[in-house]
Amino acid sequence: MENQKENKMDSKLIKEIINSQEPIAIMKYFEWPIFSNDYANARYTILRIDKRYNDIHEISIPFNLVPFVISKTGCLTEVLRLNEGIVWERMGFRELVKSNIPKAKIHQLINQ
Repeated sequence: MENQKENKMDSKLIKEIINSQEPIAIMKYFEWPIFSNDYANARYTILRIDKRYNDIHEISIPFNLVPFVISKTGCLTEVLRLNEGIVWERMGFRELVKSNIPKAKIHQLINQ
């Protein structure tokens, strides 16, 4: 029961973030299960800037919200497309990251 409440809160927060005017990025990336090289799961994550701590927060998007997120990517700018995934941004997220987040934290996020 506790898990359901947590998922509802996460879903509400994710919808609020996506519907807001806050600078964000959405990443689509693929996870390959150990047992298969042919099958990949698409995953989505929201990136937000925490100016108070000069950090980037990642929020994983649950599968039940993926259709909602996909419907909203048309309002964002696609900034990167590779075989490994896609990144969309809103309101100059990338430039805000460059000017507010230490390079070490950016590299740590990229290398995860």
